[in-house]
Amino acid sequence: MSELFEEKLSESSEPSADIQAEEDFAPAEQPAEEAPEVEKSPAEETPAEELVPDEPKTEEPPVEETPAEESPAEETPAEDPKYRDPSLADYLEMTIQSCVLPLEMRFSQINGTYRRYPRAYRSYTFINSVIEGVIPPEKYSFAADQTERGARLTKWNIKEAAAAIDAFERAGRHIEFVTARVSPQIVKEVDFFKFIKDILDECDLIDNSKLCLEFPKTALYENREELRTAVLSLKLLKVRSALSNFGDRDSAVTPLFEIPFDFVILAPWLIENVNDKNKELPFENLLGFIHGLGTGVIVDGVKSDDQLTILSRYDTFGYIPSPAYEGEVVHGRLRMPLDEAKLQEEEAEY
Repeated sequence: MSELFEEKLSESSEPSADIQAEEDFAPAEQPAEEAPEVEKSPAEETPAEELVPDEPKTEEPPVEETPAEESPAEETPAEDPKYRDPSLADYLEMTIQSCVLPLEMRFSQINGTYRRYPRAYRSYTFINSVIEGVIPPEKYSFAADQTERGARLTKWNIKEAAAAIDAFERAGRHIEFVTARVSPQIVKEVDFFKFIKDILDECDLIDNSKLCLEFPKTALYENREELRTAVLSLKLLKVRSALSNFGDRDSAVTPLFEIPFDFVILAPWLIENVNDKNKELPFENLLGFIHGLGTGVIVDGVKSDDQLTILSRYDTFGYIPSPAYEGEVVHGRLRMPLDEAKLQEEEAEY
């Protein structure tokens, strides 16, 4: 077989009559001494129907010349989407097709320590990912706060909480407020007063005091003067404020002298001190210190009726039950959807 014929075979694995004919006329281009080799298959001695070789006689191109055809492992990723790294657009498309909202706000009741019915609700924003599953705020909030996503989540949280407030009102639930988590980064990166006011104008809340913006304790590590200005701005807008997870690890106490939060949400581990006779008095003094600043106290993580009895003596605003609560008081499910929260009884006697 001539070099020219091999070149044509590398371009097409299916030989044709034109290719065979080109091979027949190859002697005119070859040196005279190679001419006799062509006489072995002259065109005049070969019937026309035999110019195209039968398929079984077709020579397959060498594997090294066509690696893409012989190596599915290299070809598959380019052709099959399931082997391609998914992009953000892919995630978005999968989320849309799943009919699941990417962001979902859920609510836990803040019960009064006396009557023990829901006085307010704390909100939590979950991410519903078709790749990672349901992601609670504890898993992503800190990382999101370090980027511009924190500001976008803050805006979404406020607008969704405002919609929940309106839904509670229409359902006849006259609760005191709904919290919405705020990224501490926006305090120093944007005009906080204008940022919040623009969102409130979009929400068109009838009563701004039913919205409580919740700052994580990491906000205390930022510029305190900026944080103080932000909290004072909320008072001008008649929006409440809260500092969450207070007392956890390195939480500072002195900023409370300077920053007039409306509420402090205690870290869950602090309530355990009321069960220890040696620590009950310091816990009581801590509550007295916070009350002395004119700040309300919300206790997170109550586990027993004995703890509730002790809290009722300290004039706390309310409590959030722990998932491990064991007692006689009937609580709704923690982190429940809005529709479930709206059905809770407002003045139920337990």
